[in-house]
Amino acid sequence: MVVLSVPALAKAAQTQGCPIAKSVYRDGDGKGFQLVFGPPPPNTPYHATAVINHPQQRQLYRFLVTQSSGYGSIRLLDQVNKNAKQGKSWWITFFDQNLKSATPLFLGQETESPKYAVIAELGSYDYYQRRGRITQNTPPFLQDVLWIFDHCQ
Repeated sequence: MVVLSVPALAKAAQTQGCPIAKSVYRDGDGKGFQLVFGPPPPNTPYHATAVINHPQQRQLYRFLVTQSSGYGSIRLLDQVNKNAKQGKSWWITFFDQNLKSATPLFLGQETESPKYAVIAELGSYDYYQRRGRITQNTPPFLQDVLWIFDHCQ
C-alpha cells in the first residue's frame, strides 16, 4: 500500500494539465532565478514568452519561444535585442524525472510540463553581458544550470 501525503498529492496535481507556456522553473543551483513561461504575443507565430527573473532584478532576460518545423527544436529568441541584424537565440531542451528526453515534438500540445530543462550556452552569454557589473545589489552570474519545474501559473 502506498500512502501519499496531502502536500505530495497537491504537488503531483500541479504538473498535470500544465503546458510549458504556463510553467515556472527554478534554477537547480538554488540562486533564486526563475524561468517563467507565459502566453505568446497575440497574432504572432510564437508559442510562448519566457523571462528569467531574480529577486534582485525582474526580467533579467526576456524571450520569445519558437519551434522549428520538422524535428521541432525549441529556441528562446532574445526579445530585448530583437531589432539587431542577427538576433541571438538559445536552444532549450526538456527532460523527464528519469532524465529521458521530454522535449515535445509540437509545443503547445504537451499535457504537462517536463520536470527539467536546460538552456544551452545562456550561462556564458550572461557572463559576458554582465561581467564587471556584478555587485551585492545585482543577481549573481546565472551559469549553466539545470532548470527544475516548480509550479504552474
